[in-house]
Amino acid sequence: MQIAIFQNADKGDAAKNIHHVHDAIVRQPGDFFVLPELFAMPGGDYFQHQALADHWRETGKPALEMLRDASAHFEGFIVGGSILERTPQGFYNTCFVFHQGRMVTKYRKIHITQDEVEMGILPGSEIVSFQTPFGRAGLMICADCLHEQTTDRIASGKTMVFLPTVALIQPPHSGPSGHPVSKRIAAKHGAVVVKVSRVGTYNGHPIAGESAVVCPDRVLFETKAKEELAVVDCSASLVHQGAGKK
Repeated sequence: MQIAIFQNADKGDAAKNIHHVHDAIVRQPGDFFVLPELFAMPGGDYFQHQALADHWRETGKPALEMLRDASAHFEGFIVGGSILERTPQGFYNTCFVFHQGRMVTKYRKIHITQDEVEMGILPGSEIVSFQTPFGRAGLMICADCLHEQTTDRIASGKTMVFLPTVALIQPPHSGPSGHPVSKRIAAKHGAVVVKVSRVGTYNGHPIAGESAVVCPDRVLFETKAKEELAVVDCSASLVHQGAGKK
């Protein structure tokens, strides 16, 4: 199982971010391509000074179109980090999953932050998963991983869990080193946790940029705070999981 994780660096412009990600996806073979939370959003204080409808038009809508198009050129599953989703009820922070031009599922972040509440983003409520040739996969976004009752529902019985995130290295959301939350989830549920962050700033704070692939017994791969497109082979870990679950 080949998992491509793209810890993309902010280009300072939504269109440039989206184009950059598209180019990376269509050039990379693999079984999965995983993106960070809000991967299309320019950094700085962009979110604070944009109405959500404008943010959706500039980042969410074109990013969704890009993911659909790119998935037609990528053989595996695209786990689209997260983007702003517009619905008749309002706006959600949503992870879309595509496979060969078709949307497989979408997951709306349940445990939104206070920042997101103040911006008017709505919390999701539904746990979702999707079937792959390698087992069933669960989805969570950033702060969801801090709520054990939610992670238990998401990760239980899953082969892998995808965790797009934006972890800051300054308060109020300091980014812990060593991936302790991902380790706990992986060990408790016998799942491979794929955590993907990005490089840039959010509301004036640097993003930690510490993506990782965490197996139940070890950290298989991790990045530093720079842009990186890495392909991680998790085949041996899945074989070990299968043996342990018999």
